[in-house]
Amino acid sequence: MRKETDGSDHLIRNLERISKENSIFNYKSGRKALLTLGQGNIHEWLESLLPNTRIILEPKIIGSGIGIQYFNGKVNKAINENNQDITESVRSLKNIPNTIPIKSKIEIRGVLYDDENTSNNNFETEFRKIENFKPQLIRTRFCAFQIFHCNINHFQSLQELKNLNFEIPQTQFTNFISDIEIYLQCWKEGKLFKRYPTNGIVLKVNSRKLQKYLGENNLSIHWAYAMY
Repeated sequence: MRKETDGSDHLIRNLERISKENSIFNYKSGRKALLTLGQGNIHEWLESLLPNTRIILEPKIIGSGIGIQYFNGKVNKAINENNQDITESVRSLKNIPNTIPIKSKIEIRGVLYDDENTSNNNFETEFRKIENFKPQLIRTRFCAFQIFHCNINHFQSLQELKNLNFEIPQTQFTNFISDIEIYLQCWKEGKLFKRYPTNGIVLKVNSRKLQKYLGENNLSIHWAYAMY
């Protein structure tokens, strides 16, 4: 394993210290560990942003959302959306790194998806939850898209995940809200994010400062919304 400082200095400098209180694995009553996307009128949300706000567009991948904690460079814990422990199953998946060159505690979010199902716009697809199958018997992949407790923008965060050998989603970006309907139509026509099973596209504010300003509540974040 590479030394912690090799190629990961930027990420380490921007990681906040994860205490027991702010860890996603310390789920308090009434608060989900893995918050959902923003709720409400997406057009009102877009209109509330400044005209030049950079928006990252990602596929809304059909699958099972999970959180993974690494400590001393190794997978320490993993949970699904229901806060169930799936650590051993996650350790057995081939495209999830068992070790990373960072000794600091780091928590990552992503989605498990069925690599055999690449049909677009399939709202009926049911993904088999990881706890219900043997990982080696199905082509299940993990796509990482968030580093918790990290003070870098979203695009940089994805690049850091890629540098750590995680699969990351395909992305597009725009500074023009008027472009978003065009991207949505491209997705509906099967021209965008076609390598994944999807049921929409996700819009995320790129700026970490603006993400913190928009905030979250006990159920959802306010800096990312889905369009269908």
